[in-house]
Amino acid sequence: MSTGIIAATAAEARILTRAPISAGELIYLPEGSMVILSGMGARRAHSAARVLLEKGATALMSWGFAGGLLPRISAGSLILPEVVIAPDQSVYHVDPIWHERLCRLLETTVQFYRGILVESSAVLTGCAEKTASFHRIGAIAVDMESASVALVAKEARLPFTVIRAIVDNAEMFIPRSALNSIDEFGRVHPLRLLTCLARRPAEFTTLLRLGRNFQAARNTLHTVFSRIGSNMLCPSGIS
Repeated sequence: MSTGIIAATAAEARILTRAPISAGELIYLPEGSMVILSGMGARRAHSAARVLLEKGATALMSWGFAGGLLPRISAGSLILPEVVIAPDQSVYHVDPIWHERLCRLLETTVQFYRGILVESSAVLTGCAEKTASFHRIGAIAVDMESASVALVAKEARLPFTVIRAIVDNAEMFIPRSALNSIDEFGRVHPLRLLTCLARRPAEFTTLLRLGRNFQAARNTLHTVFSRIGSNMLCPSGIS
């Protein structure tokens, strides 16, 4: 099997490879896996997943960060969802053999949560939005790419799974200065950030907390990657 990994942001991709990676660039990992930096959002993730298939990927993984919806989930928590729900309410199941293999190996390494991951067409910034999504769907976490990757995998009849770590939990508000100072690949523009903070200095404390949460999520994914290896534990012959 050749695992194709979709990472929306540069920070997510850098956990998998030390090589510089540009937008849309394909990086080959040991054991035949590939990672592509897609950019944030459904359309970009869908296009990146298609590129991976064209390059020979025989399994797809959505990798990176997520927002928490379940109240008790803290920043840095690992999410291994069993089900992904799209904005149009389409439901996708991860490959059960692949998922169980990941769970068995990681259960002695890091705490994780199973359940439902929902894809959103926009960042859920407020606590009320997150709470409403949790109660409406029962999802424990949210991202902006996984359902789109799942759709490509389903159409190609290939195995699919998700590994995500929580950055902002259900109780955390994401300040506007954070959203306005990053591009579609999650890269921070310092001048834009300073301008936003000059207008909203009260958001500085929240940004510091968001930075700590980001590091916690990053550490979790580093631990996972070092444990499972670059083939992402995708067993041969699954369907």
